[in-house]
Amino acid sequence: MSKNKQRVKPEENKPRTASKPMSGHLSLMARSIQKHFAGHVSKTALLTTLLPLSFVSLFGTLIAAAFFFPTGYDWRVRVVSTLISPRDNPQGCWLPSIGIMAAMLLALPFAGYVAQRLHAITPRLARSAGLTFAFSFVLMLLSVASQLAQPGIGLQWLHEFLARASAGIFSLGMICCCVCALKDRFRCFGGQGSLPAALAFYWVSLTLLPIGCLASLGALMLLGHQAGQMWAEDLRQSFRHTMLWQLAFWEWIGAGVAFTFLAGSVLLLPVSCW
Repeated sequence: MSKNKQRVKPEENKPRTASKPMSGHLSLMARSIQKHFAGHVSKTALLTTLLPLSFVSLFGTLIAAAFFFPTGYDWRVRVVSTLISPRDNPQGCWLPSIGIMAAMLLALPFAGYVAQRLHAITPRLARSAGLTFAFSFVLMLLSVASQLAQPGIGLQWLHEFLARASAGIFSLGMICCCVCALKDRFRCFGGQGSLPAALAFYWVSLTLLPIGCLASLGALMLLGHQAGQMWAEDLRQSFRHTMLWQLAFWEWIGAGVAFTFLAGSVLLLPVSCW
């Protein structure tokens, strides 16, 4: 009887030993996914796989949804939210919603990638840039999810709030990148010239041009409508009948600028700044 008991024990231990490789494999996979989203990806992977797929996922599904929109979709006057709204687009809202969320997940490694490349220049600003980009992508994903869940949870303001917060935080990340690049270019701020001059010019121009246009329109509104300046009011009224006065126009332009910023940043950033 004792011999039989001794023979049974090794057989009982077999499932436990077999589970160790499986748990190790899952742990390795989890670490790999964590590193991926933390930005431990190659420049080639971002330029040839992640960002192109993100671009196609976003604009491809939005264009498809606009083409089959029930009442006709004019991108110059209709905001993107109507394409993912269960009320305005009940049959086709799922396609662009999934496309936007997939695009945000595919672009998420960019945040860590930029933070790593800028860390040697200004660690605090580099970390801030990475966190703001990552937070922006997550907020946009939550914004789309809240729009889909709106018929059940209500809170009509939540989607708009999250979407605008995402856009504002992404702009803040762009500004952080600009400050890092400018600090690196000027010797008086301790810059070592680690980043190419083309990158600093690219970031500053791509960031300041849209901000300057929006600030100019805001100034016209304040001077004309609030301060009573007739020349500003006349100029404001002339803009009211153009695409520049439409939020939908700026949403599409903003999405294009964001992807241009992502692709150009990866292309111009050196593989290592230290």
